[in-house]
Amino acid sequence: MVTGMWSNQNFDEISKHCKVNVVANNITDNDCTRMVPHDQWKVDKDASFFCYCGNETVNGFEFDDEKFPWHLFPKDMPIICDMSSNIGTKPVRWDKLAMVYMGAQKNLGAAGCTVMIIREDLFGHAEPDCPILCDWTLHENSPDTYYNTPAIFPMYVTGLNMSYMNEMGGLEHYEKLADTRSKLLWNLIDTSNGFYKSKITDKAYRSRVNVIVRIQGGNKDLEKQFVKEAGAAGIVQIVGHTFNPGIRISMYNTMAVAGVEYLCEFMIHFMKTHNSRSKL
Repeated sequence: MVTGMWSNQNFDEISKHCKVNVVANNITDNDCTRMVPHDQWKVDKDASFFCYCGNETVNGFEFDDEKFPWHLFPKDMPIICDMSSNIGTKPVRWDKLAMVYMGAQKNLGAAGCTVMIIREDLFGHAEPDCPILCDWTLHENSPDTYYNTPAIFPMYVTGLNMSYMNEMGGLEHYEKLADTRSKLLWNLIDTSNGFYKSKITDKAYRSRVNVIVRIQGGNKDLEKQFVKEAGAAGIVQIVGHTFNPGIRISMYNTMAVAGVEYLCEFMIHFMKTHNSRSKL
């Protein structure tokens, strides 16, 4: 397991059922400022599976699948990924992944719906003490005798939205939107002369979906003023997580490019107003 904010919660839950090996601890080693070098990953070649979070929303840390060290893991080891926050924003390496799971509420549909995509050979291996609702084979083989009442409405809404996404151009369309949005915002941050700054030192791991910045090195009063003025301008829900304070901008699939352009205009205006040395 590679640990970040959400992987740490997975660690606590998985530890109740088995021994967990931490391949790399991105929190304790470097506060999620950069990735632990691949040659320092402590991979257990005999592990039952490997799990990681593709995009960690609290710190704004995202893996580039094309640069992921797949070679470190045995070919027969199932690799599992939490894609809750970046599903639908880029191609998925189905040739490398055995199972992916995601909450639908960020990019696919409505809260209350969870999507799991599981490779067929993983079915039929549940331990005797596996809870009923976690037994994939049981659910697959009993479509008319559910053990729970499915959340039909969010499932229906998610289906409608995914149909709409396909009509709009599918994955290729939304990947371009994600790239366009993130480039707009990251370019502004990089040209702000340090007024806006991310703690992530390795640009290869900058999230295209969740961007967390501090203002003037973490000026809390100025950040509160930013949130206040942004709210008056119709820009809301941008306060960072308590684990990683600052300003957090989330740009999921439903965010229009025009919305990010508007945000950038506001950020430039705020910077000019509160930093006379700005060159923008």
